[in-house]
Amino acid sequence: MKEVAQKFGLSKSVLHRHISKVMRPHGAPRALKPETEDYIIQYINICSEWGYPLDTYDFRLLIKGYLDRVGIEVKRFKDNMPGPDFVESFLRRHKEVISKRISQNIKRARAAISPEVIEQYFKQLEISMTGVPLGNIVNYDETNLSDDPGKKNILTKRGVKYPERVMNHSKSSTSIMIAAAADGTLLPSYVVYKAVRLYDTWTKNGPYKCRYNRTTSGWFNSNAFEDWVDTVALPYFEDKPGKKLLIGDNLSSHLSINLICKCKEKDIYFVFLPANSTHLTQPLDVTFFRPMKTAWRDILFNWKKSDGRSQSSVPKNWFPQLLKKLFQRIEKNQKNNIIAGFAKTGISPLNKEKVLERLPGNNIRNETTIEDEKKSIDETVLKLLSDMRYGKESTGNIKYVMKK
Repeated sequence: MKEVAQKFGLSKSVLHRHISKVMRPHGAPRALKPETEDYIIQYINICSEWGYPLDTYDFRLLIKGYLDRVGIEVKRFKDNMPGPDFVESFLRRHKEVISKRISQNIKRARAAISPEVIEQYFKQLEISMTGVPLGNIVNYDETNLSDDPGKKNILTKRGVKYPERVMNHSKSSTSIMIAAAADGTLLPSYVVYKAVRLYDTWTKNGPYKCRYNRTTSGWFNSNAFEDWVDTVALPYFEDKPGKKLLIGDNLSSHLSINLICKCKEKDIYFVFLPANSTHLTQPLDVTFFRPMKTAWRDILFNWKKSDGRSQSSVPKNWFPQLLKKLFQRIEKNQKNNIIAGFAKTGISPLNKEKVLERLPGNNIRNETTIEDEKKSIDETVLKLLSDMRYGKESTGNIKYVMKK
């Protein structure tokens, strides 16, 4: 080896490392062991499951708390607090299992939905769905289409702090009722304008069999909902024998004695979703509305660049045409999205675990190890969760059990 090194002008240590295959990784040594990083990732995901995901600063505090607890001092960290560069390198190393995402905010009432509520809902759902074919199970939901196309990435001069685009927009929106069957069939849409009267020009050139109405508020009331049942739901169920189900929100604006009696005569029954659970149990909410609204913003953006460039909001005589373009845009994937929504919400096929596994704390594990490092991570994460949920003044103890 010495002769080879001298002949080719190489260091003996270089040749030795290549022969023995013992190669040190490039860069400075890691502050944490690989197994410790893996364990921390588990708890980052647990925080996310509980509805309190960590941002990068929280993550840095988590690492600092762990290092302080086990008595490790990392010289390149100021006061044992890792910098943003450590976070970026950590994410690169574990990009297959963790990533930075923009989160959606949900109210505490939604976060409080419990496994007991879901269990009871599925118990009643199983009874209601017995013997009902997929085409007779319909989920309905009211949503709105905004007049604001949202923000877009643009090209601009480097250094510009506040790039702007000249485009009229408003905060107004138009209500629309969407309904879909568990076999992937999309029922005709139903539009509600905010107006005192309904004009013919507001109903032309829209989607096939689309229905139109108006209310003074622009939202559905009991009369509008009953009209939707009469003009959309009942015609759809007309040639379908057997029991039928309408699954949706338990809203007072959707109910009337007359409507319930009318549906019962047609062998149609309502199944109401648990309060504050639509983000888990509403098929349209889970898989259909997001791609639909993404496509709507794109259509609205292109319209405001051309025919609608002088309009701050969408005129009602233009809305049916844009709505027709929207359903043409999403037609390719709409059946798959609808079926996926019923599957993910555990309705078809019936599977309550699909919802229960998405509740925070359902993936709690029993404790299988008592190593000091893992215990320090446990305590650090639980303290952080306690501070986020109850405030720093809380003195209550949280116990986190690990499943075998």
